[in-house]
Amino acid sequence: GLVGVLQCMPENYPDRHLFVEQFQQMSSTIAAIQGPDGLWHTGLLDPASYPFPENSGSAFFTYALAWGINNQLLDATVYTPVVTKAWKGLLLHIYSDGRFGSIQSVADAPGKFKPTSSYVYGVGAFLLAGSEVDRLAMNQSVVSSPVSRK
Repeated sequence: GLVGVLQCMPENYPDRHLFVEQFQQMSSTIAAIQGPDGLWHTGLLDPASYPFPENSGSAFFTYALAWGINNQLLDATVYTPVVTKAWKGLLLHIYSDGRFGSIQSVADAPGKFKPTSSYVYGVGAFLLAGSEVDRLAMNQSVVSSPVSRK
Protein backbone atom coordinates (compact mmCIF):
# COMPACT_ATOMS: atom_id res chain seq x y z
CA GLY A 1 0.00 0.00 0.00
CA LEU A 2 2.81 2.42 0.80
CA VAL A 3 4.27 1.90 -2.67
CA GLY A 4 1.04 3.19 -4.20
CA VAL A 5 0.96 6.16 -1.83
CA LEU A 6 4.61 7.03 -2.49
CA GLN A 7 4.13 6.74 -6.24
CA CYS A 8 1.36 9.34 -6.13
CA MET A 9 2.77 11.59 -3.43
CA PRO A 10 4.69 14.62 -4.70
CA GLU A 11 8.40 14.59 -3.86
CA ASN A 12 8.00 17.94 -2.08
CA TYR A 13 5.07 16.84 0.11
CA PRO A 14 5.93 18.14 3.60
CA ASP A 15 5.54 14.80 5.40
CA ARG A 16 6.78 12.50 2.63
CA HIS A 17 9.82 11.60 4.73
CA LEU A 18 7.52 10.03 7.34
CA PHE A 19 6.01 7.73 4.71
CA VAL A 20 9.47 6.85 3.39
CA GLU A 21 10.66 6.07 6.93
CA GLN A 22 7.64 3.83 7.53
CA PHE A 23 8.26 2.05 4.22
CA GLN A 24 11.92 1.49 5.15
CA GLN A 25 11.03 0.22 8.64
CA MET A 26 8.40 -2.16 7.28
CA SER A 27 10.82 -3.37 4.60
CA SER A 28 13.47 -4.10 7.21
CA THR A 29 11.01 -6.06 9.33
CA ILE A 30 9.66 -8.08 6.40
CA ALA A 31 13.17 -8.88 5.17
CA ALA A 32 14.15 -10.09 8.64
CA ILE A 33 11.33 -12.65 8.78
CA GLN A 34 11.76 -14.03 5.26
CA GLY A 35 11.55 -17.82 5.24
CA PRO A 36 14.39 -20.13 4.21
CA ASP A 37 12.57 -20.75 0.92
CA GLY A 38 12.50 -16.98 0.26
CA LEU A 39 8.78 -16.63 0.96
CA TRP A 40 6.47 -15.63 3.80
CA HIS A 41 3.68 -17.60 5.46
CA THR A 42 0.21 -16.43 6.45
CA GLY A 43 1.35 -16.31 10.07
CA LEU A 44 4.23 -13.88 9.65
CA LEU A 45 5.43 -14.25 13.22
CA ASP A 46 4.56 -17.94 13.43
CA PRO A 47 5.31 -19.49 10.03
CA ALA A 48 4.83 -23.00 11.42
CA SER A 49 1.13 -22.25 11.97
CA TYR A 50 0.57 -22.61 8.22
CA PRO A 51 2.41 -25.35 6.35
CA PHE A 52 2.75 -23.55 3.01
CA PRO A 53 4.03 -20.12 2.01
CA GLU A 54 1.31 -17.65 1.07
CA ASN A 55 2.24 -16.41 -2.36
CA SER A 56 -0.04 -13.44 -2.90
CA GLY A 57 1.51 -11.78 0.15
CA SER A 58 4.98 -13.02 -0.77
CA ALA A 59 4.58 -11.57 -4.26
CA PHE A 60 3.40 -8.21 -2.89
CA PHE A 61 6.38 -8.10 -0.51
CA THR A 62 8.72 -8.95 -3.39
CA TYR A 63 7.14 -6.21 -5.51
CA ALA A 64 7.47 -3.60 -2.75
CA LEU A 65 11.08 -4.44 -1.94
CA ALA A 66 12.12 -4.42 -5.60
CA TRP A 67 10.26 -1.12 -6.09
CA GLY A 68 12.08 0.34 -3.08
CA ILE A 69 15.44 -0.61 -4.58
CA ASN A 70 14.48 0.68 -8.02
CA ASN A 71 13.43 4.01 -6.52
CA GLN A 72 16.52 4.38 -4.30
CA LEU A 73 14.53 4.11 -1.07
CA LEU A 74 16.15 0.80 -0.08
CA ASP A 75 19.82 -0.16 -0.12
CA ALA A 76 20.38 -2.45 -3.10
CA THR A 77 23.23 -4.31 -1.43
CA VAL A 78 20.98 -5.23 1.51
CA TYR A 79 17.69 -5.88 -0.28
CA THR A 80 18.64 -7.36 -3.67
CA PRO A 81 19.52 -10.72 -2.07
CA VAL A 82 16.11 -10.70 -0.33
CA VAL A 83 14.33 -9.99 -3.61
CA THR A 84 16.40 -12.58 -5.47
CA LYS A 85 15.60 -15.27 -2.91
CA ALA A 86 11.90 -14.35 -2.91
CA TRP A 87 11.68 -14.38 -6.70
CA LYS A 88 13.31 -17.79 -6.88
CA GLY A 89 10.87 -19.04 -4.25
CA LEU A 90 7.87 -17.69 -6.14
CA LEU A 91 9.00 -19.34 -9.36
CA LEU A 92 8.87 -22.73 -7.64
CA HIS A 93 5.10 -22.30 -7.35
CA ILE A 94 4.37 -22.07 -11.05
CA TYR A 95 3.04 -25.50 -11.84
CA SER A 96 3.33 -27.55 -15.02
CA ASP A 97 -0.16 -26.47 -16.12
CA GLY A 98 0.89 -22.79 -15.86
CA ARG A 99 -1.01 -21.98 -12.67
CA PHE A 100 0.59 -19.97 -9.88
CA GLY A 101 -0.28 -21.65 -6.60
CA SER A 102 -0.12 -21.59 -2.82
CA ILE A 103 -2.49 -18.64 -2.64
CA GLN A 104 -4.92 -18.29 0.24
CA SER A 105 -8.53 -17.55 -0.69
CA VAL A 106 -10.20 -14.30 0.33
CA ALA A 107 -11.74 -14.70 3.77
CA ASP A 108 -12.45 -12.76 6.92
CA ALA A 109 -9.58 -14.55 8.67
CA PRO A 110 -6.51 -16.55 7.68
CA GLY A 111 -7.34 -20.08 6.64
CA LYS A 112 -5.82 -23.29 5.43
CA PHE A 113 -5.12 -23.74 1.74
CA LYS A 114 -3.38 -26.18 -0.59
CA PRO A 115 -0.26 -25.69 -2.72
CA THR A 116 -2.56 -25.96 -5.75
CA SER A 117 -4.82 -23.07 -4.61
CA SER A 118 -4.72 -20.33 -7.23
CA TYR A 119 -6.65 -17.05 -7.39
CA VAL A 120 -6.44 -14.10 -9.77
CA TYR A 121 -5.28 -11.56 -7.17
CA GLY A 122 -2.30 -13.77 -6.38
CA VAL A 123 -1.48 -13.99 -10.06
CA GLY A 124 -1.79 -10.20 -10.28
CA ALA A 125 0.61 -9.79 -7.35
CA PHE A 126 3.04 -12.17 -9.06
CA LEU A 127 2.86 -10.10 -12.28
CA LEU A 128 3.52 -6.88 -10.33
CA ALA A 129 6.49 -8.51 -8.63
CA GLY A 130 7.78 -9.84 -11.95
CA SER A 131 7.57 -6.44 -13.61
CA GLU A 132 9.50 -4.77 -10.80
CA VAL A 133 12.07 -7.59 -10.54
CA ASP A 134 12.59 -7.34 -14.30
CA ARG A 135 13.12 -3.60 -13.97
CA LEU A 136 15.60 -4.29 -11.17
CA ALA A 137 17.51 -6.76 -13.36
CA MET A 138 17.63 -4.21 -16.18
CA ASN A 139 18.88 -1.48 -13.82
CA GLN A 140 21.61 -3.55 -12.22
CA SER A 141 24.85 -4.22 -13.98
CA VAL A 142 25.85 -7.14 -11.80
CA VAL A 143 26.37 -10.67 -13.03
CA SER A 144 23.98 -12.29 -10.56
CA SER A 145 20.77 -10.44 -11.34
CA PRO A 146 17.45 -11.61 -9.83
CA VAL A 147 16.10 -12.76 -13.18
CA SER A 148 17.66 -14.04 -16.32
CA ARG A 149 16.93 -11.89 -19.33
CA LYS A 150 16.99 -14.75 -21.86
